[in-house]
Amino acid sequence: MALHPVSLELAARLLLGNEFKRPLARLLGPYHPDGARESIDPRLVFRWLAPPRIGSERNPAWRPIPAWVAPVLGKLLAEQAEEFEYKALKAREHSERLLAWKDTGEGEEA
Repeated sequence: MALHPVSLELAARLLLGNEFKRPLARLLGPYHPDGARESIDPRLVFRWLAPPRIGSERNPAWRPIPAWVAPVLGKLLAEQAEEFEYKALKAREHSERLLAWKDTGEGEEA
C-alpha cells in the first residue's frame, strides 16, 4: 500500500516545519533510488499532496507517492527523535544546574 498524503505531510512537517514542500524535495534528493542528487523535482511533492480526484474526474496533477519515500522519512524521523531525546536530556541536566545555582558573586561554575 502506498504512503498516504496525510502521512507524508505529517512526517514532512515534523522534519521541516510548516513550509515543507520545497525543502522536502531537497531533503529527499540524496536518497533517490536512481542515485543521489541535490533535489528531486519540487513539483513532485506538490503532486503527491494533490487530491487524486476532483469531483468524479481524475486529477491530472496528482502522482502516487513512490514506495522509497516512506522508509526514508521513517529513518529521518527516527534520527531526529534520537537527537531531540539527547537535547532534552541535556536541557534537563542543565536546567537542574541552573535552578540549583547560587549567586556567590564569583561567576557561574562550569
